[in-house]
Amino acid sequence: MGDCIRSGRYRVAARHTRSTLLAGAKGCILFMVACDIGPGPLNIVVDNPARPLSGDALQLPPWPAAPRFNSAMPLPGKSALARLEQLLDTALPRHAPPESLITLFEPPRRLPPRQAARDQRFHEALDLISCGRLEAGIALIRGCGEGLTPSGDDFICGLMLALRLQRHPARARALLPQALGGNLVANAFLKLAARGRVNIALQRLLEHPTPARLKAVCAFGHSSGADLLCGLRQALAHPF
Repeated sequence: MGDCIRSGRYRVAARHTRSTLLAGAKGCILFMVACDIGPGPLNIVVDNPARPLSGDALQLPPWPAAPRFNSAMPLPGKSALARLEQLLDTALPRHAPPESLITLFEPPRRLPPRQAARDQRFHEALDLISCGRLEAGIALIRGCGEGLTPSGDDFICGLMLALRLQRHPARARALLPQALGGNLVANAFLKLAARGRVNIALQRLLEHPTPARLKAVCAFGHSSGADLLCGLRQALAHPF
C-alpha cells in the first residue's frame, strides 16, 4: 500500500484493465493496480483490480494494517546520474512511443498536424524557460495533451524530479503552484513529483539505470512514463 494514500472514503472514478481509480475528498485519489504494475505512492496492489468493489466504494481506516511502500526517490551520485543522462539520450528514443514527447528531441520528417502543433507549443515553452520566464513556460504546457494525465503535466513532473536529482528540492516545490491545473489525477502526480515520491519502476531506474528499467518506465500509461522521462531528460541536459 502506497505511503501517500490518505484514510477516508473513496469511490470508483474509472476502471481500466489493469487498474481502478478511486477518488476521495479534497482531491485525494488512489489506484488499485495489478501486480505487474507494482507499488507506488498511491497504489494498492491487488490480484484483480477490475473486480467490483462492494458498492463501488472503499473505506480506509486511519491506520490500515497493510505494509506501506516507501516511495522516496533515490538520489544517485554523480556517476550514476551521468549514466542516467546517457541512457535518456540513447535508450529513450528506442523505447518511447512515437506519439510521445520524444519527438521534441528526435523529430521525424513528418508529424500529424495535431502532434506538430503540440511540439511547437512545447518548443515555445522551453524557449521561455531557458530565458528565465519559468511561469510563462509552464503555463504554456500545463494541461497540454490528452489522456488521464496530459503530456504537459507528465513532462512537468519530470522537470521537478530533475530538480530534486540536482539537489534543488525547494525549487521543485516552488514550481508546483504554477503547475497545478484542473485535472485531479495530474494534480496528484504533480504534488508527488514536487515531494520526490515515485513508483517502484522509477526507483529502480534511478538506483541502477539500464535500458530494461527505462523500458519499464515507458510502459506506464499510453505515453505518461515516456513523457515524464522526456521532462527529466530536458532538465538534466539543460538546467534551469
